[in-house]
Amino acid sequence: MNLEAAIQRIQKSFAKLDEAYGRAVFDEIAVVGIAGSELKLYHYAGPREAEFMSDFADDSRSLRKELTAEQSANGGEFSFTREGDGAGIDAYICLGPEVYLFCNNTEKSMSEVTADPAWFNAQGEFLNASQFFAVDPLSI
Repeated sequence: MNLEAAIQRIQKSFAKLDEAYGRAVFDEIAVVGIAGSELKLYHYAGPREAEFMSDFADDSRSLRKELTAEQSANGGEFSFTREGDGAGIDAYICLGPEVYLFCNNTEKSMSEVTADPAWFNAQGEFLNASQFFAVDPLSI
């Protein structure tokens, strides 16, 4: 899958996620390439575009332990953190080799999001979104 198709797939999948939840689950998403210590922002939607990359190291701290070598090439791998709140990134999906979708709710923590009974139906849409990239990973 190319970048344009991946962004369209993410937008369509997250529209379904938001519909199932009854409101936006994540108000910030970013497609980021991570090659060693180098970061590249391929796409961003959210309220903090100007500072997102400069704050990325701090904001992704609770998820970084999940980003292992085994997961850096497997499209569809994903994880959540209960520790992220505010600017702290809440989840990621590996889109393809060394490319990730980082997701954040800048108003609530994932603990608050998942405590809502609407999350029960919405979580399947997040899984569905990840599976598109397991079958057809993003190639940049």
